[in-house]
Amino acid sequence: MTADEDCALEAFELAAVDYLLKPVRAERLARSVSRISELIKDGSKVPEMITVDQGGTTRMIRRDDVSYVQAQGDYARLHTAEASYLIRVPLSDLEQQWAEAGFIRIHRSYLMSLNHVGHMKLAAARPSVTVAGAELPISRRHLPAVRDKLEATRIRPQG
Repeated sequence: MTADEDCALEAFELAAVDYLLKPVRAERLARSVSRISELIKDGSKVPEMITVDQGGTTRMIRRDDVSYVQAQGDYARLHTAEASYLIRVPLSDLEQQWAEAGFIRIHRSYLMSLNHVGHMKLAAARPSVTVAGAELPISRRHLPAVRDKLEATRIRPQG
């Protein structure tokens, strides 16, 4: 919701479900809520959006666009194809909140999206995964969970 019409195009590029201009009229808000309710009823997944503050500007980042997350103290750096964004959320919180969205902890400093994996080296002396062109380490501690997750998603022949 904003008073700036120029932001509408950016909102739809980010797959916004709707866009409201201030001052908000009650009937327009009701229509927007109805549209979101219909999407949920139809089983359509509304992408989770993460707000990121950058120098006085707030950006909306789709969680689906995040390929991996890197811990930086009490902060987390979200890596997308376009850029990286620092948010004030510990990696452990994101690990819990995003587990059902296909994110898995691979190292004390990294959380990755299974949807963005290029390839993995699990049997090597130094296990690693390539996510969005970046080679990330897989720690010995997290390696069994990564293997289990991959095994659970493997397609097997029927019969």
